[in-house]
Amino acid sequence: MEEIIKFRPHHFLCTLGFQGHGYSLGFVKNYKKIVQRLISDENTLIEVVGNIDSICFACPNKVNGNLCTTQGKITKLDSRHQQILGLKIGEILSWKEAKVKIKKYMTIQKFDYTCDGCSWKEYGICQKALENMLKEGESI
Repeated sequence: MEEIIKFRPHHFLCTLGFQGHGYSLGFVKNYKKIVQRLISDENTLIEVVGNIDSICFACPNKVNGNLCTTQGKITKLDSRHQQILGLKIGEILSWKEAKVKIKKYMTIQKFDYTCDGCSWKEYGICQKALENMLKEGESI
């Protein structure tokens, strides 16, 4: 049985919009592997965590083992995503169930608030992925 993927709350939307860009080659390689696993099996299990997760594991912004160089910003993003998507730390759900939550609870207006302060927001990738999901009901 494959290992459960650990996700911080804000990584649900990041994963929806992931296009192969990131903070370093190691980060991108790790994230691509996670996204490919989710695409190939939407029943892959995800555990919601309140600290470093499977995606952060290879991030060059990770310091002291479980913090981010921009921890204040990350804490805000996690808190907003957790609230909007109705996630609980320790909750385990499949990627398929996670996408249902995103589609049910996230709107473009909520996205603007939830992702405010994220350095990736300005690229429009996540918003476009969310818009496509809300229109077509499909995503990665």
